[in-house]
Amino acid sequence: MQDEYLLRRAPAPSPYVPSRLVLKLPPTAIAATCEMLQRAGRREACVFWYGDRDGDVAMVRSARAPRQQSTPGNYHVEADAMREMVHDLPDGWKPLAQIHSHPGANTEHSRYDDAMISSRRILSLVFPAYGMQTAPWPQGIGVHEWQNDYWHMLAPRQVQDRLVMMPGPALDKRDFR
Repeated sequence: MQDEYLLRRAPAPSPYVPSRLVLKLPPTAIAATCEMLQRAGRREACVFWYGDRDGDVAMVRSARAPRQQSTPGNYHVEADAMREMVHDLPDGWKPLAQIHSHPGANTEHSRYDDAMISSRRILSLVFPAYGMQTAPWPQGIGVHEWQNDYWHMLAPRQVQDRLVMMPGPALDKRDFR
């Protein structure tokens, strides 16, 4: 049984203030992400999105799954696996989002999730049901943003404004597991 401390978090210390950052994603990014999350079976897994950013607009160009240890309730990525995953990124590409799966429908961060984020400058997305699409995109996806010392979960309307599906260049998909 997991430690209750790792599962529950205190409420946000201050209200979320909407940001103007928009992530544009090709439709293939969602399919590739779900496929890589589902590869772990009934265990949590993670995927990262990389791409270029110009001001408040970023384009997802790569979905990558690092080597990781996965269990039914969490995942862990070692520093050397992160280095391996990013060693050949094109110049100018930056981390845009860290995605991971949860076993059920709850897509709120746990304390463990807060601690496992690789950067506070990216979005954190949580897919339910170990990456199985349970509703039309982006319904049911937990999108979190770091603000005022807290990972705030965005409201559904804010998610629609922040994650915009649009055609783009071919997606670079890599699974290092």
